[in-house]
Amino acid sequence: MLDGARGQTIARQVGTGAILGVLCGVAGYMLGVQQLTRHLELSFFIGAAIFGGVMGATRLRGVLWIGAGLLVLLCLLVDYTPLVEWLANPMIRRDPIPQRVGAIAVLGAGVTPEGWMRSEKLDRFLSGLELQRRGLARALMVSRERVRIGGHVVSDSADLARLVDLSSAQSTTIFVDSISTTRTEALRMKRIADTHGWRRIAVVTSPLHTRRACATFEAVGFQVVCVPATMRGSGLEPSSIPEDRFRGFRSWLYETFATDSYRRRGWIR
Repeated sequence: MLDGARGQTIARQVGTGAILGVLCGVAGYMLGVQQLTRHLELSFFIGAAIFGGVMGATRLRGVLWIGAGLLVLLCLLVDYTPLVEWLANPMIRRDPIPQRVGAIAVLGAGVTPEGWMRSEKLDRFLSGLELQRRGLARALMVSRERVRIGGHVVSDSADLARLVDLSSAQSTTIFVDSISTTRTEALRMKRIADTHGWRRIAVVTSPLHTRRACATFEAVGFQVVCVPATMRGSGLEPSSIPEDRFRGFRSWLYETFATDSYRRRGWIR
């Protein structure tokens, strides 16, 4: 009888721990932890459930509750305070824009499974086009991305070509292929720039990406004018909605770890 009651207690503790683990996983996903682990969403939540279940069956179950409480507190801070704005400001680099540069570089931001550029890339591209129309430079270097998703390769090349055609900028747009990281973007664009004699360029990217990106381009030999793109739903404005604030926090978290990684590799100072 006692063994049966003990078994029920352990089962209840395991079940409670698993549920709490998944809820922690959901909060962590909202905050951007999943993108740091580079695991698929399903495996991320299954892993959280297993971890929570194991913790729930031990005396460390209290640690699980403390972790959950801290995640809830952080979510509330992101949602209802200017935390994201405070965290983001040191990462945003905005240089004075001169009259002319050799070229404008628009950096990549991922591809959807359907082969469309992501909205973040679209905002960067539109900001680059605006600078081009204002006469900052005639040439526009744009990252063209190819990624493997679900066993097949998808590219935003058709989407980019359509927008370039609509913008009437065909003769002045140079696509840069084989992009995997900001570092490879900088190296490949440097090779193109050297053939044209472009030493000073404007780098257009998302606000939270500016400091790392521009430092990376400077490290390969460019003179850089750093330009934060105008972003929809960046989460960096006082009037931002909660969904956008979480998006901004995820970007901040990713950039924090990416910047540290680039420094350790010697790619930036």
